Amino acid sequence: MKLENRCLVPADLDTTWELITDIPRAAACVPGVKDVFLEGENLYRASLQARVGPMGFTMSGTILVLEQDREKGEARFQVNASDRRLGGSIRADMTLRLSAQPQGHTELLIITDTTFMGKLGEMGQPVIRRKASSTLEQFVKNLAKLLETPSA
Repeated sequence: MKLENRCLVPADLDTTWELITDIPRAAACVPGVKDVFLEGENLYRASLQARVGPMGFTMSGTILVLEQDREKGEARFQVNASDRRLGGSIRADMTLRLSAQPQGHTELLIITDTTFMGKLGEMGQPVIRRKASSTLEQFVKNLAKLLETPSA
């Protein structure tokens, strides 16, 4: 399933880039993501608690940084996670593209190509598409809120 989300974030390109390439801080903006920590070079481990339709699940997995090209304003990631209890898993390839906008804002384009396997894959495209879309929208809102808050 492919999704594209585009938003305007209330921070300049450098500030936005710094946040999205700080994996633990950026991942914490995804609803339900917990315990993000560095496991190896460009590899992070995390867990996710979520509900899709009537099914709740807790997934654990990895975030692999494939590319972070500041000059192009592009970062690519691969996410792999599974829930042993449900026998389901997710693989997502994500590309984030940033471009400077007027008034010190940044446009963020998030392109995801996600494969759902097991019980999650059986739920049907409309249910999964709605959940994935609402998760990305909430991520963008959380990211924007974090960027609006001055650092302590």
